[in-house]
Amino acid sequence: MKRHISILLSFLFLFLFNISFALTEKDFKHSMNFYQKLVEKKVSVEELIFTLEKILRKYEDMGVDLTPVREKLLIIRKFKVSCDFYRKLEAEGASLDERITALKRILTKFRNSDVDLSGMERELEQLQEEKAARRKELEGLEEFKLGEDATTSTVKESSKKSKLEEKKVEEFEEGQGSGPETEEHEDLEDLGEFKP
Repeated sequence: MKRHISILLSFLFLFLFNISFALTEKDFKHSMNFYQKLVEKKVSVEELIFTLEKILRKYEDMGVDLTPVREKLLIIRKFKVSCDFYRKLEAEGASLDERITALKRILTKFRNSDVDLSGMERELEQLQEEKAARRKELEGLEEFKLGEDATTSTVKESSKKSKLEEKKVEEFEEGQGSGPETEEHEDLEDLGEFKP
């Protein structure tokens, strides 16, 4: 009889444990559904981290497989570290190219995670638009500079010609140079050989 009672108590204990575990599993699924609703609402990263940590603490000693929760928590923490690093870059005055590269890396790395990336995507678009506007501005300056360089070189060439002409006039007036007329006369003398 005692043996039957101990067997009966063992079965009762296993039955209650199974019911308890089933309730725990159901409760865990409910908690994960709540977390998923937070993800869909696009709550802050801090709130996601807080919720996952709370789930871990609640079900840690209940025999529930918490591996997916730990993986999600790890990814979200890495995302937070990456965001903090990006904000530090921004505060230190990083160039547009550096910030664009950092944002692209973050968006690529965390594309399939539970975090809301829409704010970073908007920021990336703004930075790319700003970069395009600066490029257009620089192109406009280059065109202006090229036009200015052409004008400057034309002015320099005409200045050189006028200085050369002034020098020839001075030499001619001093009797040192041959002047334009004598140069032309010498050219004609060279052609004199060919006269019949």
